[in-house]
Amino acid sequence: MQIARYQNSFEFFSCQVCKNPAHGKHFGAITCRACAAFFRRSGTISKSVYRCGQNNNCEILRNGRFACKKCKLRKCLKVGMDDKKFIFGRDLISATEDFMRNSRKSTIINLPETIEHLSGRPLFVIYMDPKPLSPNEKSFINIQYLIDEGIKVMDFGSEKPIFAENCLKKLAVGLRIVRDGAKNGEIGKLRKIGKVEAIGIWERDFLAVAKWLSFFSEFEQLPRSMKISLLKSIWHVWTRLEKLALTAESRKNEKCQRNEIMLDKNSFYDQEEFEVDISWCTKYPKEKLKFFFDEPHHWMDFSIIDSLIALDPTDIELVYMMCQLCFQYAGKRHQGEILETCEKFLDLLANDLHDYYTNDVKCTRYLGRVNQMMRINNMIQEDIRGRRVKRELAETFQIFCTELSHPEMFEDT
Repeated sequence: MQIARYQNSFEFFSCQVCKNPAHGKHFGAITCRACAAFFRRSGTISKSVYRCGQNNNCEILRNGRFACKKCKLRKCLKVGMDDKKFIFGRDLISATEDFMRNSRKSTIINLPETIEHLSGRPLFVIYMDPKPLSPNEKSFINIQYLIDEGIKVMDFGSEKPIFAENCLKKLAVGLRIVRDGAKNGEIGKLRKIGKVEAIGIWERDFLAVAKWLSFFSEFEQLPRSMKISLLKSIWHVWTRLEKLALTAESRKNEKCQRNEIMLDKNSFYDQEEFEVDISWCTKYPKEKLKFFFDEPHHWMDFSIIDSLIALDPTDIELVYMMCQLCFQYAGKRHQGEILETCEKFLDLLANDLHDYYTNDVKCTRYLGRVNQMMRINNMIQEDIRGRRVKRELAETFQIFCTELSHPEMFEDT
């Protein structure tokens, strides 16, 4: 059986331009492929470009060709072909060029302004000769009073008597006491942060860590100078995990929304409704420093909150995470005697954690849970390291116009 072949219905017509067999209707007239392609190329060209040597009266040759392009174009227009029916941008090359052009345009718009443009000096000159700000251009913030208050808190010690079987459980009791001390009435919403609010948060966090450390018996036995060094090193690391843990707990209990972050049990801020004033610490506008000053929703790696919700750590586990994160950070930062002391602390607390799992929880296969805890701590450490680079660049290029009495307290903040 033979299958009938499909025939183009326009094959029975002749091209209105050259009289050869037609292919279809192109640009308003029935034409062959050759004439359609010719008009597609020549339709937008000015008619004065083509010249006719026969006084615009050329005849069609036997093979359907014209003696000149001008007469062929004139015949195309005469039979009704219209260049307004052209469709542009459908070919792959044009579409690709448009996409790349739009991509480059959007990328350029989102890029923050460069340091050399801000300062009006070439980057090489800035790096070699940064021209430090004069004392008159800097504001001085003295936080010696805060260190003195922290020393008083540590000297006063923890509430006594406290009945706990080991150091880890005593620190867990201390964490609950520190948290309850911040809980006072209704939860308040912080809507703006400037110099006053920032210093207030520093004070609250620094003294909270000093209070919590006073519940660690081994820490209390250290020389005062080492206790101060450790406190100044770990306070911002401890409070980073504490804020994330409080937020995870509040979200789990449906006490805060997805875009809200807890500062302590008494206050929180909304990432989408939060004003940041940096005029007190830099002479440049915030819009020009997007690389150095993150928006509130980028202040920390908030994906850690979901990991904490999934882990749902007990007070003992959370305290161990805090100790491991803080003492490991302090040991790497200071080395020497402080490193040895921190390693002793971690060995002691690891034994306490083992006793907790085997005696209290009655679980001997707890390695998987400890791995989850360490994975969260590693995420926090990675976030701290990533922000360290930005701070070093900001200091190199004199972005900040504030001078702190104890800058070592704010490394990696």
